[in-house]
Amino acid sequence: MARMAGKFISGIVGPVIFKKVGNRQLVVSKHKGELIQMTAATYNAAYVFGLASTLSSYIRHGAENLLAHYDGGMVSRLTGECNGILQKATIDAGETFSFDQDYFSRLNGFEFNVASPVKRYLFAQPEVITKDEDLLISLPEMLVPRDLTFAPNARYCTVAFEVILIDLKSKQYLRQDAQSFEIELQKDPFGLPPQQLVFKGAPGAIYFVSLGLFYAEKTFAGKAVLNSQDLHPAAILRAGFCPGDPTERSNWQKMSFKDRKKRKSSGQNKDDARKGLFSGRK
Repeated sequence: MARMAGKFISGIVGPVIFKKVGNRQLVVSKHKGELIQMTAATYNAAYVFGLASTLSSYIRHGAENLLAHYDGGMVSRLTGECNGILQKATIDAGETFSFDQDYFSRLNGFEFNVASPVKRYLFAQPEVITKDEDLLISLPEMLVPRDLTFAPNARYCTVAFEVILIDLKSKQYLRQDAQSFEIELQKDPFGLPPQQLVFKGAPGAIYFVSLGLFYAEKTFAGKAVLNSQDLHPAAILRAGFCPGDPTERSNWQKMSFKDRKKRKSSGQNKDDARKGLFSGRK
């Protein structure tokens, strides 16, 4: 419905819209609300991207205790990496995925905060070993502060790890408690013995191991945390598959992925079989 405003018309009349812009009368066509048609390839790519966004959120959830501070583009960067992995592994137009290749290794070393990357502070290389139903994280002997840089004013550094296991085929995950150890800076360089932490593994599941460094100074009132937006090293140490055939996932939690919607396109392949997500390998 249109109305007069002085010598100008404002509102909708039939298929056109009247607007007053400055001292001019503007007439534009009314949007018909038609859906933009996407090609099958574009639609499938968008669908896989949605799955990648959800997977990215679970990976972040698995490292939640390490993510007090992260850079503004981290979520987009991680989603982009997950999308690249799923796009590579997709078969049957995004209906199933095959992970015969080690696609998830592209997440190794992913920094959650580019302002203070882990590689700037930790120079010793932790090793991740999957053995039976255990996941072992081993750190070699370190010389401090040569192999571990302390932040200015820091007296303590806590090295923390978190592990999440994800089974994309059954759409379940297992988040585990964080484990850590603390290092106190000494007046002179000193050696730190090898460290080993044990987490749960699960045959056929994907593991995501994240680590973070937390610095603190010594004050009259005790320890004061120094981590901030500009000082919060955290990264994905390693991602990969636990060897073996999948077993029953006891006490795991369900993952929630959005169902695939039918594409509104006359060119849609009506014979395309719907096989369910992630039915390819381990």
